[in-house]
Amino acid sequence: MERTALIYYSLEGHTDLIAQKMSKELDCPTIRLHLKKEFSTTNKFLKYFWAGKSAALHEKPALANKPIDLSPYDTLIVATPVWAGNVSSPVRSFLATNVIEGKRVYLVAHDSGGSFEKCFATIRALLPKSKVQKEIGFVKVTKETYSTHKEKLEAFCKEILAGK
Repeated sequence: MERTALIYYSLEGHTDLIAQKMSKELDCPTIRLHLKKEFSTTNKFLKYFWAGKSAALHEKPALANKPIDLSPYDTLIVATPVWAGNVSSPVRSFLATNVIEGKRVYLVAHDSGGSFEKCFATIRALLPKSKVQKEIGFVKVTKETYSTHKEKLEAFCKEILAGK
């Protein structure tokens, strides 16, 4: 069986919730990206300001993770929150420091507003040696609202398992 890994960043826990649910459905490991210097979570305004600025300016902050060996995996799922209409800067850092080729790639994004096109286009551009199989966006997923997203997530996972 092909090996799958889900690589993601989550600042507020929304993308983490999605990643954990997908990991369970796919029976695959998750690799959560961590920054050497995390964004503030105590001041809501500063959190959104710095995270949004970082994404808008295409910054690539240093990751605290050890180098990730992607060779055992045939399929990668990359999940990110959408910041300022773009891919989160930690995921941008990961994609900039890892050559991903010859793998099936699926994209997952979480946003509060529901605009994913620019985020997905950016990730595809950062993966010039990979073909993105499929992408999916989720809007406002929380523990309380997960039941309304469950069917969509499970259908996406079935497509991944089928290799579509």
